[in-house]
Amino acid sequence: QLRPPDTLKRAVINLVFAVNRYTNIEAKVDTHLFLDHRKLFETPFVYITTDKAFELTQIERESFGKYLRNGGFAVLDNGVPKAEFGQAEASLRKMLKDSLGGDAKFLPIENDHPLYHSFFDFDYGPPQGSEIGSFKAIEAGESNASRKMSKSVHYLEGIWLGERLVAIYSDKGYAHKWKDLANNQPQLKMGVNMVVYALIQDGGIAQRKMDFFSTSK
Repeated sequence: QLRPPDTLKRAVINLVFAVNRYTNIEAKVDTHLFLDHRKLFETPFVYITTDKAFELTQIERESFGKYLRNGGFAVLDNGVPKAEFGQAEASLRKMLKDSLGGDAKFLPIENDHPLYHSFFDFDYGPPQGSEIGSFKAIEAGESNASRKMSKSVHYLEGIWLGERLVAIYSDKGYAHKWKDLANNQPQLKMGVNMVVYALIQDGGIAQRKMDFFSTSK
């Protein structure tokens, strides 16, 4: 059931283009990665976004938890960021809690964390996404009461296992910005930082692979 909305599929493609443009990393995107597939454990960075409720199977929960515990890194981005306690947010948070159990700590990522300086510098934290002034509210002609449900979140939420940041929960709705063709450079650069951080963090899949090849030589 967990598939990116058709309207947001372009977002990940544009993020890959940004990673290739700004860095020396040769990035590529899979069309769809199943959480219970062995290829997951070779993937250093996973981006998940949804605009509706979903449920994982027991096997998927166990696989995703094992992935994060063994060097994986995931960004879970709310596809409906303006909604307070929406179904997408509830499902993404439940996904993390069910997969990791009580070992995980959910805490805001402070502005001096290496995530914000892994490639580009974001001294004041993450850039604004699509969580404010949602285009959906304007197009649908929602009432003022509905628009007051919009929320402003000034941080990204980190999920830690011990001292390692294994996942990010985002209420920024960055996918809505990434899919655009203009006026999205800060958001794409934040995405680049997420990818780079996943590759350079101690204990991550990419670092483990590098250590293996160094040892082999």
